[in-house]
Amino acid sequence: MKIHAPLAAETIAHLGPIPITNSMLTSVLVMALLLVLAWLATRKMQLVPGRYQALWEMVVEFLLDLSEDTAGKRVGRKVFPLIATFFIFILTANWMGLLPGIGPSIYVKVAESAGHGAEEIVHVPLFRAANADLNMTVAMALLSITVVQISGILVNGIKGYLKHLATPPLLAPVHIVSELSHIISLAARLFGNIFGGEVLVTVMYALVPVVVPAVFLGLEVLFGFIQALIFTVLSIVYIALATAGDHEEHGEQAHAAPAH
Repeated sequence: MKIHAPLAAETIAHLGPIPITNSMLTSVLVMALLLVLAWLATRKMQLVPGRYQALWEMVVEFLLDLSEDTAGKRVGRKVFPLIATFFIFILTANWMGLLPGIGPSIYVKVAESAGHGAEEIVHVPLFRAANADLNMTVAMALLSITVVQISGILVNGIKGYLKHLATPPLLAPVHIVSELSHIISLAARLFGNIFGGEVLVTVMYALVPVVVPAVFLGLEVLFGFIQALIFTVLSIVYIALATAGDHEEHGEQAHAAPAH
């Protein structure tokens, strides 16, 4: 059995000059699913929540505590919407990528350029796990690190931000490279684990289609949660490090307040 597992997402259509890839299509499905789930969770809010509302409140409370405990109450509350969005979107996308039909199972015919103006018809998967596309993980990593830098500037000011990067002065290039390396760290880790898991499950299906793939699917459910948590925690830790001065200042104020 031939295993189809290209490293890059494949184009399945064009919207004008914009290519639409199979991972983009899956991302749209993930966002649509989250919109429906959010509407179901909030359409009948009650003081005494039902099971469904209580489940979402538990998730939100967990993420809010994680954000506030790591970055401090003031900064944590400000970046909480981004942190919660990262975790919920990545987790949903990772788990949705394990559903039947997502991945190399449903194929569509696409015309591809064969050079010299000729075209050939190829079969490509209709869906691909959203985070098995490096473009998606790099985009989220860029957003995360941009918020980290902006948070550092807003809390410490331009002067304090530059002072942090250039202390000691000889290590300034090292600090800048370190900040940029966070983008690669966040993007490559998430992409590598999700893409590798997708390939592994596909290979298991091809070699031993009974029972064994279920074991690996169970592991991928766990790994999908862990990868969502790692991306989220690293993002909030980077923000906490960039705004460390704010934590110390407000921590001192919080400890000093009872004395008055």
